[in-house]
Amino acid sequence: MYMYSEQTTHPFQSLLRLILMVIGFTFISQVIYILLLFFYYKITGQIFSLAAVMQGSANEMRFLLLMSSLGSFLVPAYLMNIREGYGINYFQHENALKAMQFVYIFLAMLAFMPLMSLIGHWNESLQLPDNMKSVQLWMERSEQEAGDLIQGIIMEASLAGFLFNLIVLALVPAIGEELLFRGVLQNIVGRWISNPYVVIWIVAIVFSAIHLQFFGFIPRMLLGAFFGYLYLWSKNIILPIFGHFVNNASATVMAFYYAKRGKSYGELNAFEAQSWWIYIAGLVFTVIFVFLFYQSTQKENHGERLEEN
Repeated sequence: MYMYSEQTTHPFQSLLRLILMVIGFTFISQVIYILLLFFYYKITGQIFSLAAVMQGSANEMRFLLLMSSLGSFLVPAYLMNIREGYGINYFQHENALKAMQFVYIFLAMLAFMPLMSLIGHWNESLQLPDNMKSVQLWMERSEQEAGDLIQGIIMEASLAGFLFNLIVLALVPAIGEELLFRGVLQNIVGRWISNPYVVIWIVAIVFSAIHLQFFGFIPRMLLGAFFGYLYLWSKNIILPIFGHFVNNASATVMAFYYAKRGKSYGELNAFEAQSWWIYIAGLVFTVIFVFLFYQSTQKENHGERLEEN
């Protein structure tokens, strides 16, 4: 899957370094956020308290998410890339980008939306056994807290707030999470396991689990796997970043549309069953567009396809 020099850092060392960086910079980013909020409250004459931090305004929560994305994903991924050395190139961009590749990704994700909604609805309805009721309640509480946070941010009717959301909820997470998960983690696991497809699904599971939103675990895992395949086939980190951005931005655009029309967050997330043929057609077109994307990543030389190592 990847090529390295003989002096490549052992994957366990790389994984440990990555974990420590993520924990460390997540903590640092939260400390910076609290300090900046403290000085902002002092300057504006407001009373600073822990409750104020936990129940900040929408813009304060946006800034918190921005700091979290930078500290938890973007900074650790960047530092891993420049400090690991020994010929490791985490952020591959070996193959030139083609305009149609972006089109295929966009169309594939658009075609899969009805089926993704159905899978998400099924995932939300899953119930753990009675002897795991405490775990079920904890998962529901975590989901509710995450929903409350996002609801206060994403349901934005102003143009300025919408543009801010595109940056905080779509662009920065797409860059940071893809650099860390597909760029760094997929590379590290790929040095342990030779089968790239097993690597992709392992990283996809970690990617979904780390969000701690269990009732959306399966759809997010499928997205993570899709982004992993985009990176494997294209060998260009820009393409999974674009796919991730399309996914996040579509939710942000829909929320803006609903908010402008005075609709609620509950209405935005309400599941509407479609005719069976829509799901079948969506799956068929998804496969077609993914196949076309795969074909576009293959190199031709005198009529013979060469597989990239």
